[in-house]
Amino acid sequence: MDISTKHDNAVIAACRIPALNARLALLEAQNPDSAQIDFYSAPRPDPGDTPTGDLVVSLVLGATAGSVDTDLFQIQLTVPVEAQITGADAETGTMVTWARILDGDGDWFADVSVSDEAGAGEIKLQTTLLYNGAYCRLTSAILQG
Repeated sequence: MDISTKHDNAVIAACRIPALNARLALLEAQNPDSAQIDFYSAPRPDPGDTPTGDLVVSLVLGATAGSVDTDLFQIQLTVPVEAQITGADAETGTMVTWARILDGDGDWFADVSVSDEAGAGEIKLQTTLLYNGAYCRLTSAILQG
């Protein structure tokens, strides 16, 4: 069967919402732990490859990790989420540039860009220059689907 572009677009749109809900379910499953977001400063590796830099801070997501925006086809993580920073450079702090999201099994879920609140990162922090002893606060996290 050959279908029109309009028909094809309707099928794609109808499949996106269930797919987004399935993705969100991976982040909300406690298997055996909660999903988490790990922040790094080193260059972002190829998708799923082992990070080359030190882990600067890890944020644990709640059991209700977020919601699906059906109009924008997005997963919007519940914010704020914060944790104390322990892996930054002790003297100068560390600038984070990307993050790895792990599901509750500790498996790779996604790698995402990070910026401050004024930037265009998929994940936004109050600031991307992190210092040990301070708190890292996630202020926005939107995963486009």
